[in-house]
Amino acid sequence: SSFVEVEALIFLLDYDGTLVPIVSRPELAAPDAELVALLRDVAARAAVHIVSGRPRDVLDAWLGDLPVALHAEHGLWSRAAGAPWAARFEVDPTWLREADRAMAAVASAVPGAHVERKTGSLAWHYRNAEDSLALPALARLEEELSPLARARGLDLLHGSRVLELRDARANKGAVAREIATSAAPGSRIVAFGDDTTDEDMFAALHDLAGALTIKVGGAPTIARERVDGPTEARNRLRQLATAAERF
Repeated sequence: SSFVEVEALIFLLDYDGTLVPIVSRPELAAPDAELVALLRDVAARAAVHIVSGRPRDVLDAWLGDLPVALHAEHGLWSRAAGAPWAARFEVDPTWLREADRAMAAVASAVPGAHVERKTGSLAWHYRNAEDSLALPALARLEEELSPLARARGLDLLHGSRVLELRDARANKGAVAREIATSAAPGSRIVAFGDDTTDEDMFAALHDLAGALTIKVGGAPTIARERVDGPTEARNRLRQLATAAERF
């Protein structure tokens, strides 16, 4: 693996809703100076992996200069600090085109909704849409995309006011397992996340001795610990990275 760790402490960090608050448009969630400083400080003491649904160019622009590993699109793409991106698998573009047509048609009929296009997934966001229009449209879209998902072995996922269709191999749990497998003996792994896709990461680490999983926010979870929101997550991250008796 490209991510063989020698550090005794390894952090797996989701980004949106975990390190920064959820915002009305995805492009508004750029890291503030405090977060950049925190990640740089933590990376000096531990191995840091940002495991996000975001596309590569966004993670590069926001976090590419930091000494951290980046995993984009739920782990379809990964890169060690300063290294080139590598894809875990090839994505079939035909289902992307078919799903794009369906999502775009529904989004155009719902003011405030928009489609986020990535190399291995499509996401229909309705955070800025009225429920009276968005929820019926969401049900229609799910009904339309479910047969495609079943036929192509895709995941159709409900997130925080988003419906995402992705290749099932793009899974944060796969990233977590790879990192855990390549970790030095005795390493402690800590994972933070707030959304449905982060539960895959928690599940992959669930039976790993010494792993700590932390849910950010109030949604149901299998994580061992919970914090209220991104401010508390940052505080807990800082505490875990600097404490002599960590956990």
